[in-house]
Amino acid sequence: MQKTGVLAEEATVWYEIVRNCLLNDILGFWKERTADQEHGGYITSFDREGNCTGKEKNIWLQARQVWMFATIYSNVEKDPAWLNLAKTGRDYLISHAYAGNGRWYYLLDENGTVQQGAISLFTDMFVLMALSAYAAASDSTEDENVIRETFDRLDQNIRNEDCRDTFPQKYKAGAVSHGRYMICLNSVACARGYLDGDKADALIRFCMDRIFGVLGHGDDGTIHEMRTLQGGYIDSEDGHRINPGHIFESMWFVLEQAERVGRPEYAERALHTISVTYQRSHDEKFGGILHMLSDNGTDEQYKDWNAARQLKWDEKVWWTQAEALCALLTSADRTGDSAAWEEFKTLFLWCREHFFDPDYGEWYAVLNRDGSPRMKLKGGIQKAAFHIPRALYQCSCILKKYVAETGDCDAQT
Repeated sequence: MQKTGVLAEEATVWYEIVRNCLLNDILGFWKERTADQEHGGYITSFDREGNCTGKEKNIWLQARQVWMFATIYSNVEKDPAWLNLAKTGRDYLISHAYAGNGRWYYLLDENGTVQQGAISLFTDMFVLMALSAYAAASDSTEDENVIRETFDRLDQNIRNEDCRDTFPQKYKAGAVSHGRYMICLNSVACARGYLDGDKADALIRFCMDRIFGVLGHGDDGTIHEMRTLQGGYIDSEDGHRINPGHIFESMWFVLEQAERVGRPEYAERALHTISVTYQRSHDEKFGGILHMLSDNGTDEQYKDWNAARQLKWDEKVWWTQAEALCALLTSADRTGDSAAWEEFKTLFLWCREHFFDPDYGEWYAVLNRDGSPRMKLKGGIQKAAFHIPRALYQCSCILKKYVAETGDCDAQT
């Protein structure tokens, strides 16, 4: 069916804007400096100007960047530099980060010595994404066994409510958390081509059922960060927490997979949840998306898990804005809603004005509520070449569908 409406009319211009931001403003910062020529893998800690501030290897970030660079090579720009960058990270994962039996270390020092072992299921999920994306980009079969080993162990651990390897989330007996299911369904979807499709889809459905049947218990569009297994309240700060970034991210994951795995009803709920979450979290006074909310008016009681960073509930954080952009454009595409399209454009331009650093490239990490920079670093704890470029990549893919109908788009993105 031909695309119509204001999004279709403006897609050509916005496709070029988003693609330029992806390749030049963001990935241009990383392309020439992230490879660690001495120790292997990636350097991911940079100050505002792009100077290295540390060489420890967080395997979350190593794996995320493998996925990103491999995906850019496969689907955006056939520049061998992207594939070489992906190989740099892939080789480091295989040679330094594998703990065996489908598990992966969390943190290594710059020399490759393990500092924190297999303490996080999230590491396993990101590595699953990474190795699958690299296999597709390189047309290589050498990692297929370890991909399957990682999936099989993940399948066991995600379904095991007593699995305690949930860092940085704290394990609580009898509680389930949003993060493990949202990331799992996306990582498995990314790796599905290298897995038993039926088993992969069963795990994706399991994760969606937990998100909507437990954490999203009810029809008001709320997804909580933590609930009991029966969907009951947990009377604690994290039990009352509503995380807009996680919700936006989770919902566009769901929209990509719900119909395919036989859960079409979840697509409708995801669209409703995106709309509700935007209305709750958009800062009408200063612009942007608030970092964290609660369901009982205790927003200010939010405590960041990282004591050195100390994010506040009303600050503007890089990854939250990125996931909101992706969710809003996905919603506009699915519904044809002009309001969602306008919300996407408004947020994009706000981020361009406040987060983007015109002098040195990339986005600042954290802004004060009023939009002034608080943390100007470009890489560090959790921040690497992932959330922002992934959102821009996803948005460019959506816009390209509209542009392709006009004949204005080259075969290569």
